[in-house]
Amino acid sequence: MRVLFITNFYPPCEYGWGYMQLCEEVADGLYSRGHDVAILTSSYRYGSETNRPYQVHRLLSIDPDWHSGKSAVWQFFFGRRHREKKAVADFLNLVVDFCPDLIFIWHAIGLSRTLFQAAENIPGVKVVYYLAGYLPELPDEYIAYWQAKPIRLVAKALKRPLSRIALRQLIKEGKPIELKYENVICVSDYVRQRLVSKGLIPTTSIVIHNGVNLSTFRSNGETEVLFKSQNVSCLIAGRVALEKGIHTAIDAFAALRADKKDCRRIELTILGDGPEHYLKYIKEKVRVNHLQDMVKFHPPIPREQMPEMLSKYDILILPSEYDEPIARAMQEAMAMGLLVIGTDTGGSGELLVHEKTGFVFEPGNPQFLADQIHKVQNNPGLARRIAEAGQEVVIENFNIENTMEKVEQYMYSLYKNS
Repeated sequence: MRVLFITNFYPPCEYGWGYMQLCEEVADGLYSRGHDVAILTSSYRYGSETNRPYQVHRLLSIDPDWHSGKSAVWQFFFGRRHREKKAVADFLNLVVDFCPDLIFIWHAIGLSRTLFQAAENIPGVKVVYYLAGYLPELPDEYIAYWQAKPIRLVAKALKRPLSRIALRQLIKEGKPIELKYENVICVSDYVRQRLVSKGLIPTTSIVIHNGVNLSTFRSNGETEVLFKSQNVSCLIAGRVALEKGIHTAIDAFAALRADKKDCRRIELTILGDGPEHYLKYIKEKVRVNHLQDMVKFHPPIPREQMPEMLSKYDILILPSEYDEPIARAMQEAMAMGLLVIGTDTGGSGELLVHEKTGFVFEPGNPQFLADQIHKVQNNPGLARRIAEAGQEVVIENFNIENTMEKVEQYMYSLYKNS
């Protein structure tokens, strides 16, 4: 089968995180299974192009592009329609050259919905949306921008009259565009139920959990090494943003220090990057609570270094306060034999089960998190057994080979039933 992926970011790239990495693994997997694969993505690339057996076409624009240094106002009024039309034209040219049987729309934020509409209207080609997020709930990015209330007084005065002009223009262009979402794969049952209940995707939508590449993220299976050193080492890995709840983890460490519960034996590393204002906020929180000896910050690292990084820690803390579709960092940590202490928001509860595959705490409740950490300190044997159970569940049910097999079966079923 000839499969064309459309996605906003594709490796090597600084953006996209787990969504981008999973797309690459699925594309590589389909190619290895004998399918012809091509990628249509944005022009963003970090470093040299990776040598691949299939073509990656970096032709699309991200709109609005928050990394461009230009305001969304400028991007809207200057060149937007040209970029939108060019994206559709480049896509249609690629369709003629590649002749796909199936189009996978992967991570779509920042890409024009007119592009997806064009894909849905190609005769004889199946379009599949892979949803590891809530795309059908989200408005067009420019509609969201113009409807949002500015904070600063100057911005309010300037944006109000411009927003009326811009929103009228978008209506003239037929925005917002209603996509069909005829064929949908959801990353978790939570995502599927949420979107089906709102009538945004059909009841025929299916769930295929994302998976971990066990040839990369796999320990020697011996969780006995956990909690053997003098210090209990904890890690938070991923995007450092408000919805990820990292401030709650810092407050939990402050509570542990205040309670004097073996706090000298606990260390936390925050690995990742995010909005500057939030990073400044949590670093100040560390300083104010005198946690500099307990909490360290580490910049993002290349993905290939993550298994080695994970192997240095006992616990992954997942303090998310929003409805995670399902956290890939949690899967990778469990595969490596770490104990996960986290929230079970969204789809995370389909893997993280309290005192069965990990420890769960209430979102936004630092004392609850501190209590779970203290419990682990006092019961290392229990912690190791639960970490081992989590590892077994990931190996059995959340590995990339399972994901690939189910994706391929679904692709074939679309043509068998048509």
